[in-house]
Amino acid sequence: MSVRLGPIEQIHLSVSDILAAKDFYAGKLQLPLIAAGDDLAIFDTGQAKLIVARGEGTGKGVELSFTVPSLEAALAELIAADVRIAAAPRTEPWGGRVAKIADPDGNLVSIVQYP
Repeated sequence: MSVRLGPIEQIHLSVSDILAAKDFYAGKLQLPLIAAGDDLAIFDTGQAKLIVARGEGTGKGVELSFTVPSLEAALAELIAADVRIAAAPRTEPWGGRVAKIADPDGNLVSIVQYP
């Protein structure tokens, strides 16, 4: 294959409740909301756009991942915002630290601190 793919531009995530998703991603995770409609919200992650749209099934096979400078500080803020921790922080074999949270539909979101 000679085509070289560029960086990921967009991530699409299907959710059952667009209002709950907007509250989670804009309110609790504080991602800037750049566009919204009745069935769609688009957030700026700093690299790729996160597009959440009302759908029949949720994207349980999709996992988002965000990097943070301090995992412990990020988790403290998320817990204070009433975000559900899906997996406690752990140190990975490659040296980074990872914890998982869940959005209102149960989609997993990894919070990663690189070594």
